[in-house]
Amino acid sequence: MAHDPDHWLFRLDAAAWLRAAEAELTAGSEHLESRRSAVTHARRAAGMALNGVLVALVERGGDPDQATSRWGRSYVDHLRALAAALPPDVVAPLPRAAADEAAALLQIAPSGGGQALLQLGRGPHAAALEALGLARGLVERARVIVEADA
Repeated sequence: MAHDPDHWLFRLDAAAWLRAAEAELTAGSEHLESRRSAVTHARRAAGMALNGVLVALVERGGDPDQATSRWGRSYVDHLRALAAALPPDVVAPLPRAAADEAAALLQIAPSGGGQALLQLGRGPHAAALEALGLARGLVERARVIVEADA
């Protein structure tokens, strides 16, 4: 499918989605003091990277309707679809570990729930850093797929 500036997925090519994901990771890293902001940027980064994978798969002959219907439209839809994907053919070409990372990223609450106590050994930004680390892993997994035939 060719570039389509009016289509939510095909308005960017796969490499541009990865650049957008990197920008989200940077923004999240700059907002560690706001757990909500950092976790949101992390999830957006992972979702944008998954957009890159979807575009790359379509560019390699995949069905655009299947790509958009199976994975949903929003970054959270993408993460939920990946986290819930049990058969390897649903997760492919991503490894099963990517589904586990998506599930873990979704488990991190955007807010601390008003808890004033920190867990021993965890700093005040531990949840934000964990979310960004998981997202960074998903972005790198996506990069391998996007750049495989580039």
